[in-house]
Amino acid sequence: MNTKGLVLCALILGLCAVSAAAEFKVYPGAQRDLQLEQAIKKDPRNQGVESEVYLTPDPFEKVYQFYKAIGTEDGTMKNAAPKLPSGGRIQWAFFTFDGAKNISGSRVWAKIQRPTVVDPEYKDIRDVTSIQLVRKK
Repeated sequence: MNTKGLVLCALILGLCAVSAAAEFKVYPGAQRDLQLEQAIKKDPRNQGVESEVYLTPDPFEKVYQFYKAIGTEDGTMKNAAPKLPSGGRIQWAFFTFDGAKNISGSRVWAKIQRPTVVDPEYKDIRDVTSIQLVRKK
């Protein structure tokens, strides 16, 4: 292959990589929750990341389908969703928006969850779907 062919091939591969990365979009009608963002920011486990949190009363499945259409799902944590003190299970899903296959290798990802657990002691559990956008610094 000549030099022009190699350059053209590299350009095409680069364009494919860019198109594989999706852009995060806020779920239609979801409202930003600054209180939850502050709680996340205070948690020492979240050092080195910036988070935005959005809430919607819409069912988990509807929000999940919206993000499945625009992001790359990381299925590695799907079965690791914690149980609630009542015995019920939290529904959650993780999506990347930078072409990474999983959140550990991603710089921009989101967690979709229902119900929304506001504090680690499960004292404040809200029957809404949350969308947490995470950007690594």
